[in-house]
Amino acid sequence: MSKKLTFKLDVTGSGMRTDATNGKHIISIDEPVSFGGKDSAPDPMSTMLAALAACENVMVQIISKEMNIQIEDISFKVEGELDPSGLMGNLDVKPYFEKVKVEAFLKTSASQEQVDELQKKVDQRCPIYRTIKDAGIPIENLWVKN
Repeated sequence: MSKKLTFKLDVTGSGMRTDATNGKHIISIDEPVSFGGKDSAPDPMSTMLAALAACENVMVQIISKEMNIQIEDISFKVEGELDPSGLMGNLDVKPYFEKVKVEAFLKTSASQEQVDELQKKVDQRCPIYRTIKDAGIPIENLWVKN
């Protein structure tokens, strides 16, 4: 059995702004002015989507090496859709993403079939992707070779 990883953050809040510290790194999160924040950093839901893309990128780097595929460059477009009335107190509306869409654009000499296989393996092993998917949130996932 492998050793488990533990992730720890020290988190402070002031108004709508939150700062999370992990060693020497600080992640700042805020809300737009229209939602009561100062718009000094990305909002929590955008941060979650960024974490999804970052996690998929890390897994691409690991798995592409295992598959002997060279990835020259990768970019993502990620979007999530939610009805804000759920987080504002409407108990009939779920306060989380109703769906998430991920588009990945890979610059590689690999074939589209290899890119498809890479995507399948990333989807199986990416912790954040699996957390969202296993929570029952639909994810539309399109990976395209540039």
